[in-house]
Amino acid sequence: MIPKKLSLEMYENFHKMFSGSNENTFKICKECGGACEHNKIGTLLPGEEEYMAEKMGISVSDFKIRYLDLLKMDDGTPIQVLKLGKLCPFLNEDEACECRDFKPIFCKIYPVVFTIKDEKIDFRIDHWCRLSRKKECRLYFGTAIPLLSSLEIPVEWLKHVTSYDDLCFDYDQLEKYRRRKNKHAAFSLEELLSLKKVEMETTNPYIEFSPKVEESVFYIKLGQSNLSAGRQLS
Repeated sequence: MIPKKLSLEMYENFHKMFSGSNENTFKICKECGGACEHNKIGTLLPGEEEYMAEKMGISVSDFKIRYLDLLKMDDGTPIQVLKLGKLCPFLNEDEACECRDFKPIFCKIYPVVFTIKDEKIDFRIDHWCRLSRKKECRLYFGTAIPLLSSLEIPVEWLKHVTSYDDLCFDYDQLEKYRRRKNKHAAFSLEELLSLKKVEMETTNPYIEFSPKVEESVFYIKLGQSNLSAGRQLS
């Protein structure tokens, strides 16, 4: 399946409407040290590599070589991901993001995450992130949900992303394995899954798990662009 690409205008409008950070979130992320930038497989939305390459003033082919790898799903669907390894390729020597104003949307909206269940896309706040502890931050990231619905992300493509997105990988092994590949390396889903950890770690080297908080849950019915949202923000 070749997913329908989102237009460059859609990406531009999203970034104009949602900055991904404010004074509250920036302070918390700075204290955390950006743990979500470590050991993370970042997925680009369909056509997002073209938007980011244009913002950087480089060709799409150069952008892929510098920053991306490719996952080939079982049905042939291509998924562009950030170079597989320990750190995000957009981090500079000071581990600061070099594309903050137009970073991948799935990165920008975190701690908003999604699952697909009973023909609905379920958006919620990930309690692993320190931002989930603050009411102001949960409310702020909740404003990204209607913007996401307007992007018309292909549902079948999202289903592919869920097949690996919640797994824990052995990043030392993954980094060594990737060295056998080309600069814009292609992985099959089978290859990627062979590099996952058998057991999830119960502790994190960067931050402690957040205490349980009342969740914020949003639903999108598949095939519809409008949201029916149920909010329980404490």
